[in-house]
Amino acid sequence: MRSGNRQWVRDVFGFALVPDLVCYMRIDVETLVLRVIETKGMNYWESGMDLRLGSDLYDSFKKYQSLLIEEFDKMAKEFHFEVIDARQSPDEIQAALRSKIQPLLTTNLQSVKLPSDRLTQPAPSA
Repeated sequence: MRSGNRQWVRDVFGFALVPDLVCYMRIDVETLVLRVIETKGMNYWESGMDLRLGSDLYDSFKKYQSLLIEEFDKMAKEFHFEVIDARQSPDEIQAALRSKIQPLLTTNLQSVKLPSDRLTQPAPSA
C-alpha cells in the first residue's frame, strides 16, 4: 500500500481493544470504479497518484484500489471479518449488516444489568 511495515503497525496498535464485530464491505474493482464515477468521481489520493501506479487517474485508481482490496482480503481472513458483498443494492447491504449486528446487540443488551430502581424512577431533572 503506502510502504507500511506490517509488524510496526501491529506494534503501534497492539494496545487496541479487539472489537466484537468487524464488517468488511467487499467490492470488486470494476464495480467500485463504476460507483465512484457515478457519484463523486476519482481524486488524486484515492487513486494513489502519489505512488505513480499508472499514467492517469483511472489506471492508477484501479491499480491502487486493487492493492487495497488485496490487503483487506488478507486482513479479513486473518482476523475473521464478517464479509458483506458490497456489490449488492443498498437495501440488500443494509439487510446483511443488520443480520450481523442485531444478534450482537441482543446478546449485549441481555448482559446489561441495571438496578431495578433505575428502571422505574424518572431521571433527575437539571
